[in-house]
Amino acid sequence: MVDVEALIRDATAGAPAELTQPAPAGAPTDTVPLRGGQGRLVRAALPSALILGGSGSSGASTTALGLAAAAAVDSDGEIWPVAVDATLGGGDLALRGCDAAEPVSTLQRWLNSPHPELASAVGACAGQTSTGVRVLSRSPDPLPRRESLISIARNLENAGLLAVFDAGAPVTSRLAAPLLADPRVGLVITVAARPDAVNRLQPALHWLEENFSEFVVGDAVIVLTEQVPGSAATVSGHVRTHLGSWVRAVVTVPFDIHLAGGGLVSWHRLTAQTRDAYLALLAALR
Repeated sequence: MVDVEALIRDATAGAPAELTQPAPAGAPTDTVPLRGGQGRLVRAALPSALILGGSGSSGASTTALGLAAAAAVDSDGEIWPVAVDATLGGGDLALRGCDAAEPVSTLQRWLNSPHPELASAVGACAGQTSTGVRVLSRSPDPLPRRESLISIARNLENAGLLAVFDAGAPVTSRLAAPLLADPRVGLVITVAARPDAVNRLQPALHWLEENFSEFVVGDAVIVLTEQVPGSAATVSGHVRTHLGSWVRAVVTVPFDIHLAGGGLVSWHRLTAQTRDAYLALLAALR
């Protein structure tokens, strides 16, 4: 019979005393105090991001484009972001973002290509922004059989690309559910800087917590989008005071006449304050 205790003694002979002592109680498995505490989950790298709108017209598409552009600019081209239209019926992501080249094809056709895991296949179907961000638009048709946002994320990851998903509203979107269940994906919740929109945010956070755990909510970033000049001043304090402890961070995107115009969004035409807000969102997700 093997003498287990003798083996342990031989293995630890000559080891520093602190290595042979029992670990302090609870360490290193103490839970992360996400809500109401100062702790937060730490990511080793910039994750793929899921942008969900707390309600309609909350700026999810412009936030997705702004975040993707910030990642491209901040990395000096070392990160190749892809903004993905992940809405149920196809949104306006390409119409708002493709200021350099329109999409050649759709998300669905890219998924049906022989090798969607190759960066060249993405480039062959996507549109492009002036910062080099690729944009995958989708038609109202369903995704190909056995495809989901998870398979899209895996294909883009295998291609060495950073996925930024614009899933629009609401947070209960069944299409977004697989990404919400993936802890490797960063969650961004956009909300218009209006009292009525902010009032609908807390029930959305409750739903996320009940269905995907407090860790999903605790690791999310709330983005307040100011669509009327000065409107954020009336609600940002309320959000930070009452909901700030629930999430990783709260970022405010100030009113920008370029965004408010409803046309093509170009990074270089945004105000310095707006670009700084998207860069702050990028930093919060790391």
